[in-house]
Amino acid sequence: MTTEATTGTAGTTGRTGGTGRTDSAEAAEFAAHVGRALTRAGGALRQRQDPDGYWKGDFETSLIGEAGEVIFRHFLQLPDEAVTAAAAQTILGEQTATGGWASYYRGPDELLLSVFCYVALRLAGHDPEEPEMRAAAGSIRRNGGVEAVDNPTMLAWLAVIGLWPWRDIPLIPPELVLLPSRCPGNIYQIGAAARGIVVANSLFMAHRPVTPAGFGIGELFAGGGAEADARRLPRPRAVRIATTLSHAYARRPIGTLRRKAIRKAARWLIRTQEQDGSWGGNWPQTANVVMGLRAAGCPQDHPVIEAAMAALDRYVVVKDGQRRIEMWTSVVMDTALAVSAAAMEGAPDTRTAAERAVHWLLDNQVTELGDWAVLTKDPVPGGWPYEFTNNANPDADDTAFAVTALRRLYPRGSNPAVDDACARACRWMLSQQGKDGGWAAFEPLRWQLPGRETLARIGFLEAPSADITGHVLEALGADGLAHTSAARRGIQWLRRNQHSDGSWPGWWACYHLHGTSAAVTGLTACGVPGTDPAVARACDWIVAHQQDDGGWGEDIRALHDPRWIGTGDSTPSQTAWALLALIAAGRAGSEPVRAGLDFLVRTQQEDGDWAEPWHTWVVHHDGLYWRDSMLRLVYPIMAMAGYLAHVDGAEQQR
Repeated sequence: MTTEATTGTAGTTGRTGGTGRTDSAEAAEFAAHVGRALTRAGGALRQRQDPDGYWKGDFETSLIGEAGEVIFRHFLQLPDEAVTAAAAQTILGEQTATGGWASYYRGPDELLLSVFCYVALRLAGHDPEEPEMRAAAGSIRRNGGVEAVDNPTMLAWLAVIGLWPWRDIPLIPPELVLLPSRCPGNIYQIGAAARGIVVANSLFMAHRPVTPAGFGIGELFAGGGAEADARRLPRPRAVRIATTLSHAYARRPIGTLRRKAIRKAARWLIRTQEQDGSWGGNWPQTANVVMGLRAAGCPQDHPVIEAAMAALDRYVVVKDGQRRIEMWTSVVMDTALAVSAAAMEGAPDTRTAAERAVHWLLDNQVTELGDWAVLTKDPVPGGWPYEFTNNANPDADDTAFAVTALRRLYPRGSNPAVDDACARACRWMLSQQGKDGGWAAFEPLRWQLPGRETLARIGFLEAPSADITGHVLEALGADGLAHTSAARRGIQWLRRNQHSDGSWPGWWACYHLHGTSAAVTGLTACGVPGTDPAVARACDWIVAHQQDDGGWGEDIRALHDPRWIGTGDSTPSQTAWALLALIAAGRAGSEPVRAGLDFLVRTQQEDGDWAEPWHTWVVHHDGLYWRDSMLRLVYPIMAMAGYLAHVDGAEQQR
C-alpha cells in the first residue's frame, strides 16, 4: 500500500516549463507533506543498514548468471543436483509468455539469454519435448536461431561443452600478455572490467577444451536444423578475418612463444586474485578465470582454485524461494549514495548511521597500486572500487560518489581522516582524466583503437561519458576543486559533447536521463549557473520529457531505439535524477519539480521505501542490465531533501 492510500497526496495544479510559484501557505503545506515522506524514507534507510556499517541493495540482472553457473559446473565436472535443480526452477519461474527469457523488466525475449537458459535446462535434465522447452526453442528460432548469436565470448561458453564449434569463434591469443604495456592492443588497453576475462579466455581458447553436454541443440537453429550450414552463416567481415587468422596461428603457433605466453598469463591471473578469492570482486570474471586456469592445467584442489570456488559461493543469494547469482556487489556505490542521502536528510539518528558508514568507507579505500597504475604517470592510490574487493581496479564513479558523500557529512577541515581520504581520492581521479578532459569509470583510453565503439558496447573498452564526468565534477566541486584546470577541462568536455537537443547520453544507466542529470549536477557543483545556456537547455530537455503522472522514466530500449530516449514508465529513481538536476539548476520552485515530488510522495510505500521492478542500470549495452534495490530509496531521499533545503534557504532569505 502506498502513502496515497493512507495520507493523501499533495495534489498538483498542472505544470509548465516556467518557474511559477504557489502562494506561501500552499507551499508550506506542500513542503510539510514532502517532509513527512522524507522522514519515513529516512527510517527505511536506517533499517537497511548492515551491522558492519555499510549499505548494500540486491543486485539483480537477467538469468544469465544462473544459466551460466549450470554450464560452468558441467564444464568443471562438478555436478550438484541440488544446485542444478534450484537453478532450473528459478529459470523456469521467469520464462515469458512467448517462451523465452527477457533481459530486463517487461522486455522482449532476448536471444543469447534464451539460448543459455535453454541449455541450462537441458543440462538439468529437462526434455526438449516438454511444453516449456518447445516454447523456448520456438522463441529462439523466431529470433533468428542460435546461429544469430554474435557474441564470441558467450559462444565460447557453448564451445566448452561441445554445443558450438571452436572453428567459428575468433580466438584470443595468450601472446597478448607478452606485448609491452605501452603497445596498442596490449592487455592494459582493454577495459578494466574485461581485462581478466580476456586473459582467462585466452588460456582456454589456447587449449579449446570440451566437456561434452551429451546432447545437441539442432532444434534451436532457425535454418531447419541444418546445423553445419547455419553455423557458417556470414559474419561481419572483421569477425571472419579475425576468426580465420586466429585459427591459422592456433594450428601452428610458435611453440616457445606460446608456452611463455601461457605461463605468463597464468601467473598474471594468479597475481591479480583478490584477497577474498575472486577476480574483480564479481562472479563473471571469477568464473572465467577458473575456467582458464583449469584449462591451463591448474588442478581443482589448487589453493587458488579452491579460494575462487569459495568466493563464487558467496555470490549465491537464496531469496523468495529462488536461488540467484548476484553477479556483482554494489556495496561501495550503495554505501556512498546512502551516506549522501543520510547527510542530506539530516535527522540525528540518520546522521549517526551515516557516521558509522564513513568508518567503513575509509577502511575500504584502495591504498595500493593496481592495474590502473601501469599506464598512469606518477600513480597515487586513493580510489574506491564498486565491490567489496577490487583493489586492482577502483573506478572514478564510485570514488566520486564517496568523495561527494564524505564532503556532505564533513566539510573540509572538520575531520582530518576524511580530509586525507578525499585528498588522496581526488589526486587519483585527476590522474585518471582522459586527454580530452572527460572521465571514464576505469582507466582512460590512451589509444584510438579500431572498432572502439563495438568493443565498448560489449565491455572490452570504455570511453569517457557524461555520467562519469558529471559525477567526478560534482566530487571536485564538493572538495573545493571546482576552479582547477582539471575541472575546467571536464566542463569543456561536457560542453563539447552535449547533444543538440540539450541532453547527454550516459553510459552506466539509462540513458539520456541519467547522463543529463549527472552533467547538470556536475556543472552546477563547479559553479556553472543554472542560467548558463548548456545547463538551461539540459533542464528544458528534462522538463520536456516529464511524464503525465509527474514522474520521469526512460526505458532500456532507449539504448538501441532512439524513439525511446527520455521515454518510459515513470520510476522513483529516475524521477529523482531529474529532480536533482532541476533543483541544482535553481528550478526548485517550478511546477515540474512540484509535480515530480508529488509523484514520489504518491508512490511511496507505507514502510518508507518505493517499488521499482524496472532495470535502469547498464553493465553491457548489448544485453546485460541491472537494478539495485537501494537506489530506488536513496535517490528520492536526496531529491526530497534537496527540495526542502531550498525551501528552508528561501525562508531564511525572507
